[in-house]
Parts: sequence; structure tokens; C-alpha cells
Amino acid sequence: MTEPSQLPGPHLHGQIVVARFEYLKREHGTSAIARVLEALPAEDRSALGGVDRNTWYPFGTLIRLDRAIAAVVGKGDPLIYERLGEASAQARTLWLGEHAALVNVHGFLARMAEEHRRFHNFGHAEYRRINFSVGEIAFSDYPENDPIYCLSAKGYMRRSIEYLTGGAVGAEERYCQNKRDVACVWSLRWSTRGDNLAV
Repeated sequence: MTEPSQLPGPHLHGQIVVARFEYLKREHGTSAIARVLEALPAEDRSALGGVDRNTWYPFGTLIRLDRAIAAVVGKGDPLIYERLGEASAQARTLWLGEHAALVNVHGFLARMAEEHRRFHNFGHAEYRRINFSVGEIAFSDYPENDPIYCLSAKGYMRRSIEYLTGGAVGAEERYCQNKRDVACVWSLRWSTRGDNLAV
């Protein structure tokens, strides 16, 4: 098996792709998977026909998959890409179960940055704690990027933090590589269950 670092171009771990198909099946039924695959170019359709969580997929394939999902089942939903990120968060955090409330958000986000290369063979991530309920995470050195990937990242981070805290979450992208900034920098703030989000 080829090492991820040796693959040509940016690739993503199959767990991210599998979460998309699990979302389709759960929210729109098995038939939606076939319709989405049919909407893809032949090369992507062939690669994703037997999707495997342990396989690495080109970044462009994921972007085209997300756009196909939006076209086939999104029905004009402006939040569809964030919902796809939320699906990945659900797949990643549900295993915490009743222990979710015991997980420190700063620790979770720091671990997310540390594990960036576990799920991407490109780029870097760095997390910085600002105060008790505010943090900042930066993603840099992406050879390819797309605004919809930023939207799915927003959904992933917001839903993960909501699951851990049970409270409201704010996620603002202050800088973005799609706007020629050096990094995509997200400001994240959260409240605990029952509290209002401080502005």
C-alpha cells in the first residue's frame, strides 16, 4: 500500500468520504447514493463505487462529491455543506457517549490539530487557546482548497463543540486561503449547556 505522503497531489482519509455516504443513507435513503454517484464524472464514480474508510481519496474527488450531493439532494439548502461537516462530526464524536461532557473543548481542538495529518496528506493545523471558552485554529499550506471545504469544516467544528458542551457555538472564519490569505483561521467560541453565547 502506498504511503499517504507518497500519493500524487492532496488526498483525504476515507473516513471523511464514508461519513458523506452515511449521511446520504441516513437522511435521504439508499437510493440517494446511486443518484449522487450517477451525477459524478466516470473517474470519481469508479473510485467511490466501493468506498473504503481505509483508502485515501483525492481532495478534488471529495469536492466533486459534495457538489453532487448538494445538486441531487440539497434542494437549494444554503447550509448543505455545513450539514456534511456536521455528519463527519457525528461520526467522530458519538463514540464518546455519556462521557462527552467530560471532554475538554480545548483539548479536543488541540488534538484535532495534532491529528490533521492523520486525515490529510497535505497542509498543517495549529490550535491556540485564547481564553476559557474561546480558541483559534489555523489551517495552512493547502495546495488546493475550495470554499465548500471551509463550509464543511465550519459544520464539523461547530457540531463537535456543541456535542461536547451542549451549548451554543460561534464559528467565524477570519482569514481564508481561498481569499489568498496565508491560512484559514477560525475563531471559535462556546457556552455551556443552558448559557447564552457571549458576543
